[in-house]
Amino acid sequence: IFKMGSESRNRYLLKNTLIFTLGNIGSRMISFFLIPLYTNVLTTSQYGTVDLITTISTVAGPMLTLNIAESVMRFGLDKDADKEKNTQCGSIVLLIAMIIGLVLIPICRCITEVSDYAMYVYFYVISLSASQLFLCDLRGKELLLKYSLGNILQTLMIAILNITFLLVFKMETGGYLLAYIIANFIVAIYAIIAGKGYKAFSFHNIDRCKLKEMIRYSVVLIPNTFMWWIMNSSDRVMVTYMIGAAANGIYAVSYKLPTLVSTLTGIFNQAWSYSAIREEGTSDETEYNNKMFKTLSAIAFMMGIGLLLLAKPFLKIYVSDSYYDAWRYTPFLIIGCVYLTLGTFMATSYTVHKDSFGYLFSGSFGAVFNILLNFILVPVIGVYGAALATCISYIAVFMFRVFHTRKYIKYDIWYKEFILGSLLMILSAILMFVDDIKGFLFQLLILVLGFAVFSKTWIPMLQFFLNKVRRKRVI
Repeated sequence: IFKMGSESRNRYLLKNTLIFTLGNIGSRMISFFLIPLYTNVLTTSQYGTVDLITTISTVAGPMLTLNIAESVMRFGLDKDADKEKNTQCGSIVLLIAMIIGLVLIPICRCITEVSDYAMYVYFYVISLSASQLFLCDLRGKELLLKYSLGNILQTLMIAILNITFLLVFKMETGGYLLAYIIANFIVAIYAIIAGKGYKAFSFHNIDRCKLKEMIRYSVVLIPNTFMWWIMNSSDRVMVTYMIGAAANGIYAVSYKLPTLVSTLTGIFNQAWSYSAIREEGTSDETEYNNKMFKTLSAIAFMMGIGLLLLAKPFLKIYVSDSYYDAWRYTPFLIIGCVYLTLGTFMATSYTVHKDSFGYLFSGSFGAVFNILLNFILVPVIGVYGAALATCISYIAVFMFRVFHTRKYIKYDIWYKEFILGSLLMILSAILMFVDDIKGFLFQLLILVLGFAVFSKTWIPMLQFFLNKVRRKRVI
């Protein structure tokens, strides 16, 4: 697969993938190994509360800033882009958001679960918005190495500050939130300096047409962001209110392992977005997109099957006993995250063509489906209902995008490896509920079968990287 197409296009994709890997793997690894700290220092109820605050902040930020960070990144990739004006437009919107965002304080004081942390919520939202904006500014300027280093810096600061506030000063929930706020502001300052964004801090010669164009693109993504919040996080809100914060704390932990799928494959998707923009209009655009889709599918399915095999034994040593029941919900979430990854790959077509309505329609479809299923399933089967609703809605969005993106690229999903990979992954998920050694051995057999099914993908990939290593040794 890597041999097909021109050498330059593969080199460009590989280079960007490695750069994003540097930033994402380092930061995610630090984040991943902080979970034992959180689960041992915070009670299930406290962890449920901070997860709820994080959820609220994640959706409030893009709404206040009109998702302008997405425009700063996408418009920066245009061939004739005036990158400084893009940064200026984004900074103006952020400044306005900081003022309007003060309304969050009285609103949060009216919500019982977060009333004691209203000020934290405001600063969390603003700091998160600032860091995302200026990191996206680095991406728009194709300063990808500096962007990746920013991600590592952010997580490293979160780790250091969390250890300090939680273990040394015993600040519990407040310490957790303060660590994120300070880390986000530090990264925002780093990104401003690294990308020389400070040169755009001016209210003179504002390009109002450019500002309107950027807002017009990003504002459509606000409902889309809200819809993705519904799919990713509304189930946690419903679990909190219908069952309790403690149950949400356990459910929040069950997300940690499945998100490894979307995190690791998301690295490829980030790099692919740059290649996809370059590939627009080429004679073999559809063929090349499908080859990359098949490569990603093989990786995603194998990761999903591998995580299903390791989930129970890993969680046994990864979290404290009170959180171990999280394994019961991971099978549904792992399956969902695999299809979310593939749907995200297809959504690159929306980015290439600046089709923000495509994001809106597909996100809305999944969100409505998710809400409906949550209301039906959570009261009947509890937390299982939330996990199942998320899984089904992710698959629904994937299928929606298969058909909706055909106006740009016709993706083929009806090939035998894709169908067999789906069946093997679902079977492995079912076997997780077999508690004896037989279940584990059958899962191991499925993993071996998976390698056999996708041999046409991973063997050429392995040969490709081995050849690269041999060439370097010769040099």
